[in-house]
Amino acid sequence: MPDGRNIGCGKLICASSAESSDILYASGFNAADEFLYFELNGKRTAVVSPLEFQRARSEVHEDVGVMDSTDIAREFPREERQQPLALLVSRKCGVTRWLVPGSFPLGLAEKLRAAGVETVPVSDDFFPERAVKTEREIGFIRESMAATEEAMHQVESFLRESKIRTDGMLELNGQILLCEWIRSEVEAEFKRKGFSASRTIIACGPDASAPHCIGSGPVRAGEPLVADIFPRSDRTGYWGDMTRTFVKGKASPVVLRAFQAVKNASEEVLKVLKPGRPGSDYHALAAKVLESAGFRTVRGADGIPRGFFHGLGHGVGLDIHENPRLSPSGSTILEPGHVVSVEPGLYDPAWGGIRLEDLVVIRADGCENFCTMPKELEIP
Repeated sequence: MPDGRNIGCGKLICASSAESSDILYASGFNAADEFLYFELNGKRTAVVSPLEFQRARSEVHEDVGVMDSTDIAREFPREERQQPLALLVSRKCGVTRWLVPGSFPLGLAEKLRAAGVETVPVSDDFFPERAVKTEREIGFIRESMAATEEAMHQVESFLRESKIRTDGMLELNGQILLCEWIRSEVEAEFKRKGFSASRTIIACGPDASAPHCIGSGPVRAGEPLVADIFPRSDRTGYWGDMTRTFVKGKASPVVLRAFQAVKNASEEVLKVLKPGRPGSDYHALAAKVLESAGFRTVRGADGIPRGFFHGLGHGVGLDIHENPRLSPSGSTILEPGHVVSVEPGLYDPAWGGIRLEDLVVIRADGCENFCTMPKELEIP
């Protein structure tokens, strides 16, 4: 039985890899079931069930040890083995205080507290080093972005192959082209390639004026269709993220003007994006370009915002939204290895929305764009 010595404070996570990108990042183990990960005295350990023990030993990072939860329980008297595994680990290691992520289960924290083990939530990033990607991680993101761009070409081909009906709706292979159908085809193809995607944004017309509306109903000629595609690799856990806006046929003058303004904002930022400046500087640059083109950010009489009312971009990695931020509050100074989206947009319920998103990695002398697909609006 453990001797109960208090040897200090460590880091503790209790979650599944699906729930916590931190536990996936730290351990390297991708598990659907909850397990424990802790850091103590310079050592990193994953504690898993017998069901996962063999797989965990072959998949964790080289410097992460693996322990069988039942082996830990056997070190305690039979009447104590039903206590939470996190408490048994705490007693085994002699720890009375853990640093935990903000998402740590409240019920478990209360049980630990009642047993004399304090949990201290970390309000900022639990692993701040996650923001700077290694070349290995950049390679994983590159794989996800290649699949993302293939899917974007798939959306474009659906529009290119469709016909405009007399009522303005699009028809493909004898059927009205629906946003839901495009989304299902894109997401099914991702699954065949080893990626998962859900709530893919395929939003046409007024739906496109709400940036996170996934879209529904027929695709109509002359109206902007925003395609925002963000799959996650089932193998590595890393995301891709890309947005393009298309119009089948001819766009209205205001949509053409908005598209050109958003494209100009994107190009101006990508030309100067580099390390050494905070993300807020680049958001301000994009906002200035859009306002100079005559698109002010305002809230209408109906209370709905119009213009450019979201951040320019965000970090992408094991989470689809992570640090650093390219936004008015983005104070993090960009560094080589940061992977960020650049996605200026303009929105108005009167005509829809325009968003163009590239994903880039910050390099020593600028940025490298993962996206190669041109930004073209009209599709004949």
